Amino acid sequence: MNWRNRWVFWGLVAAVLALVSVPSIEWIETLRDYARFAEGWEPTPLKPTRTTFTPHESRDFPPDEPALVPVEFMLKTPRAKSVELVGDFNAWTPGLLKMSRGERGVWSITVPLQAGHHKYLFLVDGEPQVDPRQQTADGPEGRRVSIRTIQ
Repeated sequence: MNWRNRWVFWGLVAAVLALVSVPSIEWIETLRDYARFAEGWEPTPLKPTRTTFTPHESRDFPPDEPALVPVEFMLKTPRAKSVELVGDFNAWTPGLLKMSRGERGVWSITVPLQAGHHKYLFLVDGEPQVDPRQQTADGPEGRRVSIRTIQ
């Protein structure tokens, strides 16, 4: 082997070793920093805590919190396989308020609502249907919806 090839070979070996050792040096320094941190770190002992406030622990609600009234929604549809309730009280989201089937095909659910006017629809097997026992009004997307007043 001639001397030029030897210098090229050893030069490449030195370059590779230098490139490989730089990340290793960084890792070693990082591990040393972590060890210094871990040696001086002591967690503080936990102090005992006590709950000073439990929401709604009494029946008296603050005046700024409106009372909820349980409202029963019913629909007679004996042939239905599933009935859901959607309205402004659940952001018109299907799947949240599934009604249960009772005697003679009467579907019902009780929902706690605040006093005021509430618009709603029944989803009978996925198809929207107004409540035949309540008055109707314009709802989202220009659709007729049932309206119920809670006092």
